Amino acid sequence: MMLLYICASVSALFVIFWCSQLIFFKLHLNWTKHIIQSDEEDEKVGVSVIHPIKDLDFELEKNIESWFSQDYRGAVQHIFSFQTPDDPAIPVVKSLIEENPSIDCSIIVNPIMPGLNGKSSNMVNGMKIAKYGIVLFGDSDIRIKKDFIVKMVRPLKNENVGITTCGQINIGGRDFWTRFFTFTQNSETDFIWAFLTKLGVDLGATGAAFAMRKKLLNEIGGLEAFGSSLLEDLHLGNTLYKMGYKLILGPFLECHVQKLGREKSFNYARRIAVGIKAHIAVELPSFILMISWYWIIFALGLAFENIYVVYLSIICMGLRILHGFAMRALTMNRIMLFDVVTPLFFDLFATFYLTFYLMFASRNSNVIWRGIKYAVRKGGYIEESEYEDGTLEEEELKV
Repeated sequence: MMLLYICASVSALFVIFWCSQLIFFKLHLNWTKHIIQSDEEDEKVGVSVIHPIKDLDFELEKNIESWFSQDYRGAVQHIFSFQTPDDPAIPVVKSLIEENPSIDCSIIVNPIMPGLNGKSSNMVNGMKIAKYGIVLFGDSDIRIKKDFIVKMVRPLKNENVGITTCGQINIGGRDFWTRFFTFTQNSETDFIWAFLTKLGVDLGATGAAFAMRKKLLNEIGGLEAFGSSLLEDLHLGNTLYKMGYKLILGPFLECHVQKLGREKSFNYARRIAVGIKAHIAVELPSFILMISWYWIIFALGLAFENIYVVYLSIICMGLRILHGFAMRALTMNRIMLFDVVTPLFFDLFATFYLTFYLMFASRNSNVIWRGIKYAVRKGGYIEESEYEDGTLEEEELKV
């Protein structure tokens, strides 16, 4: 009976954790949707918004329009940074700029800087022409509320705040792999990272959108100091945390998707894995316990032939399915039939994939992201890169 009591106590603890995740998400989403007005306190605070772009994201026009519809009384500069002049997103951005001639916008095109990942290279080049003391970085696949700049910039007036950073809500898709990808990202980013960041746990920043004082960013070496990793946002946030700065959780963002392949889910998992690999002694056991505890209870019930422990684990699986339904509903996704198995599959997939990938993978791992194939070591640090289609020769990168 002792095993049953222990498993029941562990189950109660993690069910409380699940409920806390849902409550946090709902409250933070309510704050995100509650629009605040820009006023005179914002007038003297100029903001340079840098948009690193590669390729044509789903509904790019709506995403950019959300940036052009901001209620912010200070000066705003938009810098759209590309890697190649034939990028299919450039005509779309040009058309939107022509429709909004009163907005301060620039389009720049620069090849990837040696030693940096593609996105970081775009951002570093954008920094070269940033005019204002606050820099805000935003991916091209995100959509924001009209008070987003206000909520991101105002906390930075406090010198103890190092960065404002955001969770990304992924919405859309009807096929299994697209919805599995959105569930994976929402679980990892919004219900784990954002929740624990709000509690003050050091998990770094996220790169979908973040804002900093330009002076502080330059003092810590600029984005160049972090862009040699695919996890530049993680390392940037860790550095600021260790320096004693606060990381402030900004509003949730929306990322609308239509159809994504299975390989994107695996590549996203690899990016997470190489980040955890840098802190494997602490993060891996904690992460695996957090997502697979009821499977562990199930295995213990079978191993000790305790039918009551097995029944307890099955009850917890049912609660996990309901938890997954609630996550779908809160993230504004339709609940579909295969969502019955998605949470259980995600937890098993993440547990086995991360464990075996981290324990038995070779020194370098390949990650394809935004059309570029990277060979990386733990921490996501890049050792080689090439365009996925092979149009560029493989290049040795110095870290």
